[in-house]
Amino acid sequence: MPADDVREPVGLMAPEDYARSRAVFWGGAAVLFTDVEGRVLALDPAYRPGRLLLPGGGVDQAERPSAAAAREVAEELGLSVGVRQLLAVDWVSKGNPEFGKVYGFPGETVSIWDGGVLEESDIARIRLPEDEITSFDFLPPAQAAGRMFPIEGRRMLAALRARIDRSGPAVLEDGETVGLGQALQRLDVVPRIAIGYQDIAWHPAMEPAAGLPVKQAWVWAFDPLGRVVVLVDPRDGHVVLPGGTVEMDDDGPKAAALREAAEEAALRLHDAAYLGYLLDPDGAVYGPGTGANARARYIARIDSLGPAAPDVATGITYGRLLVSPAQASELLGLGRAGAEQAEYAAQTAATRWGIPLSPPQAAIEIPHAGMAALLP
Repeated sequence: MPADDVREPVGLMAPEDYARSRAVFWGGAAVLFTDVEGRVLALDPAYRPGRLLLPGGGVDQAERPSAAAAREVAEELGLSVGVRQLLAVDWVSKGNPEFGKVYGFPGETVSIWDGGVLEESDIARIRLPEDEITSFDFLPPAQAAGRMFPIEGRRMLAALRARIDRSGPAVLEDGETVGLGQALQRLDVVPRIAIGYQDIAWHPAMEPAAGLPVKQAWVWAFDPLGRVVVLVDPRDGHVVLPGGTVEMDDDGPKAAALREAAEEAALRLHDAAYLGYLLDPDGAVYGPGTGANARARYIARIDSLGPAAPDVATGITYGRLLVSPAQASELLGLGRAGAEQAEYAAQTAATRWGIPLSPPQAAIEIPHAGMAALLP
């Protein structure tokens, strides 16, 4: 190396050798939008028909990923938005089979940013570019993922979980979470849209009218910090509250909710109290011809959580999480009625028992062995 060469060796390597040794990657940026019901905004690109995408695209040279995300939203949707926070980063290898045939593909680092919730007025302002985007739609997360390339569907779901979890960005490699990750990632939670529930009304503190059958009963089970237990179905990653169908042998809906909580989640509860009901006026949830019915909700305090065991009715061993009521509503996918119900449950627990209002926070996975006691 000439005496006047100002370049410094890097370790034991000459600068030019070190530069050649470094990986070269493309950059990509996308934005996650949902509507008020929790459905994901997905685009159908003309250049890749049948395979949906989040709004986004390539990061130009000397462009920051957040700026690229905002630019792509403006170009593809005609919306001017500031990206809110980073939800996920995915390192895609050069040899990834889903992208290996793309000309010159050297590997890619993709960032997904939170675009927030689009109201009807926002959606009305969407303008698609001619000859690039054929259409857009808001889809339940599982349905949207199923119509994307698998790696992109996994990435989208990881970003959605990170948004709900509020514990920082998900880190992925080739669409797979690195390490143990957050509880929602470990259990492969898929935020759901409970079909039919968006159209049924929530009636807080009201008893069902005489003659209106109560077909199901569910419980918001609170720990001393204001978090509630939700169950994760390992078959599809969907989340439910403890509870279920009122059987003939049950001594009413409350007894059914407590029995189901014990069978599904090994929950010991006390101070159970009626909260309200959802009115299904025409069997929208059960299906046409089933008639009007009520779906009762209760609140209760947790004594303890026993070891996880298969549900006696289904043989399923559910995953168990502690989350804030607001996060439970997002995961349950009950729409506006669900959000109202979660807020009412939290306020009632605070008034009735002095339980604090829990802010959204990282989900806690309940150990398989259970928790003998829950301490404040």
